[in-house]
Amino acid sequence: MDKSYMLGIDIGSGGCKITIVDKNGNVAATAFKEYPTDYPHTGWAEQHPATWYEALRQNLKNTVDKNRIDPRLIASIAVGAATHTLVLMGSNNEVLRPAILWRDKRTIAQVEALRSSHGKEILDETLHMVNVNWTLPYLVWIREKEPQVWKKAKTILMPKDYIRFRLTGDLATDWMDAHGTMLFNVSDRKWSQKVCDIAQIPMGLLPTVYPPEKIIGSLSSSAARELGLVQGTPVVIGTTDQAAEAFGAGAIESGQGIIKLATAGNVAIVTDGPHPNPPRVYAYYHILPSKWYTLAGTISCAVCYRWLRDALCQHEVSASRDNEMNAFELMDRMAGRVPVGCEGLIFHPHLQGAIWDPYLKANFFGVTSRHGRAHFVRAVLEGVAFSLYSCVREIEKLGVAIDDFRIIGGGAASPLWRQIVCDVMGKSLIHPQIEDSSFGTALVGGLGVGLFASVAEAVRTCVNITDSIQPSQDNHAKYARLFKVYEKVSQDLSDASRLLHRTLEENDRSSQVPAKTV
Repeated sequence: MDKSYMLGIDIGSGGCKITIVDKNGNVAATAFKEYPTDYPHTGWAEQHPATWYEALRQNLKNTVDKNRIDPRLIASIAVGAATHTLVLMGSNNEVLRPAILWRDKRTIAQVEALRSSHGKEILDETLHMVNVNWTLPYLVWIREKEPQVWKKAKTILMPKDYIRFRLTGDLATDWMDAHGTMLFNVSDRKWSQKVCDIAQIPMGLLPTVYPPEKIIGSLSSSAARELGLVQGTPVVIGTTDQAAEAFGAGAIESGQGIIKLATAGNVAIVTDGPHPNPPRVYAYYHILPSKWYTLAGTISCAVCYRWLRDALCQHEVSASRDNEMNAFELMDRMAGRVPVGCEGLIFHPHLQGAIWDPYLKANFFGVTSRHGRAHFVRAVLEGVAFSLYSCVREIEKLGVAIDDFRIIGGGAASPLWRQIVCDVMGKSLIHPQIEDSSFGTALVGGLGVGLFASVAEAVRTCVNITDSIQPSQDNHAKYARLFKVYEKVSQDLSDASRLLHRTLEENDRSSQVPAKTV
């Protein structure tokens, strides 16, 4: 039997996406299932890992039979996910607490302490500046704030590793996710004893590290029953969504760039070596051992549009039930009627702070009585584009050459948003036929089981470009003038955001009722 299908699984920040791909790069089936995020306190963001697995189960249940996929033809399974998110496991491989998401901001105090005491040492080991979006400070926070949980901890995993554990029973990770923990010695490609000693993290908590394409095990009988797949199907280690997305979009040569419109957004350029300049620009491994990504990002990207939908666009949600267009398409249609620049309304997309400043808050600036709901919708699209343009400028300051951009992510499905990003950048964009990380993750699995002899062969065989988007230079000039206002307001927001953060903390403390003594 010719096993020609590759199953790629992406555990995203907002939901699980699966893509089943044949060995020629054709998508045989795909599915997506949202899951909730909990925000129990200001700045916190958590999810329950069991919801990831349940979303995967429902995706497969609704997809394999519907598309008449013979599970026996699936040659490989690979899982990808966002990095930094922490899953803490106990001695019986049970999940000890909800997963702390990479966009959680509870660790500001721990970050400041680590920066002041050992910031340079950690940067030298990991190429990362200590920040709230990394796994290291989350571990320190649990050790300090939840000692009873900490005592039970036996293993840490990232989201893709937890799902793969549910598939095979193995406890492991790949180089890219290990690097994202801020516990990894980058030059030696091994866990850093120095950083673990600094943070009082036992080395025994850390899983074994492998290349992303390595076959780590096979699908267990229990997982096969639960998911409707075949016991013994090879499962590879997998990798981060960023690495998988670049692979799936064909960004494998130096100078090729990615603009990502997903829950978070980023700009990533393939380079021959690392070019870190924290806290704005970071270096990560590429799936090719000889390459790197130079990356700058915005924490809140497509999640801003989802927030706007839920907060202000319930009319479009209701209308979509009786319409062939979904709520986001209806919002796009409304935003398309607003002039470029929203008549001076500017949005800063810092719903969960910024990588370089966790205190920053989102805002709409320039509101007048002229602005209606449609202006706010378009302002969100433009504000995210401005934040990504700021990322490009930070990377260019380092002398990194950018030859082209591929626009990917769920937000890239919007023609209006693609054009806005193109106009803000003032450069043409390439739109791959398939631009989500589950597709690239599927290719990682195919690479692992030998369906492709190399990364380059996989790209030649499977990656197709649908169109090239050209900018309006007139719109670019208008956006360039507004971008100066966007940047000025961003700078002015810093002090005000810190003041607001302190004020909210004081209000929280004053509202706490002391416990009664008996």
